[in-house]
Amino acid sequence: MPPVTNKGNNKRWTVEEDRLLGTKSDRALARKLGRSIGSIRKRRHLKHIRLIKPWTREDDKLLGTRPDDQVAALLRRPRYQVAYRRRQLGISFKHPDYHVWKPGEIAMLGCQPDRKVAELTGRTVKNVRHKRLKLGIPFFNPEFRPWKPEELALLGNVSDEEVARRTNRPVSAVIRARRRRNIHSAGNPYQFWTPEEDRLLGTRPDAQIAAMLNRSRESVRQRRANRGIPVP
Repeated sequence: MPPVTNKGNNKRWTVEEDRLLGTKSDRALARKLGRSIGSIRKRRHLKHIRLIKPWTREDDKLLGTRPDDQVAALLRRPRYQVAYRRRQLGISFKHPDYHVWKPGEIAMLGCQPDRKVAELTGRTVKNVRHKRLKLGIPFFNPEFRPWKPEELALLGNVSDEEVARRTNRPVSAVIRARRRRNIHSAGNPYQFWTPEEDRLLGTRPDAQIAAMLNRSRESVRQRRANRGIPVP
């Protein structure tokens, strides 16, 4: 019985042949190039070329219908193969994260919450946030809008809920702005302590401090005790 020979194993590889590696099955390429399957496989591994599974009409119909990574998962192919095949067939890339931003869409960034911009532009929240940060635009937050003088004049004069309604701000933002300025809420007799008042605690008897600050002796004593200031 004659020995089995690997026809074509010693034939020098050309650039054109190398380009064909992985484009077809090793068996089909072996027939086309007149080489053994083993030599095709060895050459492909040497070039670090993966074997590309043949594309069917059904596979091609999925291209561009959804993001490349989703198509790759459905077809059990690497994402780069899907992207290459799609470009090869001239099919546009359909992915919300890579839509070209229009001037009108960019103008929305930072003027509305990222989630709202995502809904209006048909993009993902992640994509909107990435674009906003890339352009250095701060996130939209109604609680950080600068307070106008006429808005500040409302603090403590009307209820926090009413201030929130008139200024189109959350009640929590109104409360923070009021407390930051040591303004007590409308109808609430409580008076916030200022740093200047705190510095007086313990410098003389509580009764004298109470008279100076127009506060009760008990409120002065409690404030001093809470701050760990000893009796003078």
